[in-house]
Amino acid sequence: MLRSEIQKITGLTRKAIEYYEEKGLINPRKTENGYRDYSNRELVILKKISLLRKLGIGITDIEQCLSSDENVLSSVLRKKQHQLEVDEKRKEVLELIVKGKNNELIKEKILLIEAEETIYEKLEIAFPGYIGQMLFAAYQPFFNEPLEEDGKEAFYKYVDYLDQLPSFTLTDKEKYYVEKISTAIDLKTLKDVNQAKFDTIEKAEKWIRDNEDLILQYETYKNSEEYQNSMMKQIQDKLQNFMKENQYYELAIPLIRKFSKSYDKYYKKLLKANEIYLNIKNK
Repeated sequence: MLRSEIQKITGLTRKAIEYYEEKGLINPRKTENGYRDYSNRELVILKKISLLRKLGIGITDIEQCLSSDENVLSSVLRKKQHQLEVDEKRKEVLELIVKGKNNELIKEKILLIEAEETIYEKLEIAFPGYIGQMLFAAYQPFFNEPLEEDGKEAFYKYVDYLDQLPSFTLTDKEKYYVEKISTAIDLKTLKDVNQAKFDTIEKAEKWIRDNEDLILQYETYKNSEEYQNSMMKQIQDKLQNFMKENQYYELAIPLIRKFSKSYDKYYKKLLKANEIYLNIKNK
């Protein structure tokens, strides 16, 4: 089958199909005239991918579902079910508050919910200001997991470290800018950005070689007068200096790696990707 036929059957866009091929989820045969010929097997896979994406399942989980047995899908289902259960419990508490029920009962229900919150939710509640907003967005995909028992000590040390930090001050103009760009970036966009980061480090050398022009454009822009005089650069420099002065990289990062297994895995791959980039750049 040609791609146009596959698009009609699955409802997927051309870009989506190309992306899934790039990820290695499908491998259509290429004909002599350069067209792609999709088999029934690839059609089945694309239908499954389309269904799982509509259910809000990420590409990483889908890759695992396709490359292993049904246990992975069962695990994804359990995570989704868990989130639905937590949302239902929150709804119950809100109904109790509206009805003016006993405070002790409400506190008891809230304690049960707190025990099931993700790391991200715990941190977002603990640090609602600008420092939290700017720090945790970058870690969101790694913090969307429950806090495991063996990570609790490191987690509470991290919370204590952040709580002892001096105030991170922004001007009213800078605060407005952060609020403006944060509002413009919805959750889907944030997930797409984070997914792109994952894709980059998974195949670092190939990505760097395939995107040399893009990297050059990015580095040129970073050195341009436009960027150097921008509000974004001003805020980034202020945050980076703040983190250096307070030894964030030396004290906080090791703690994050202890309470977030997914971040620890990403961090190790990031070090390798950076090493590959420097080796290619210096050749």
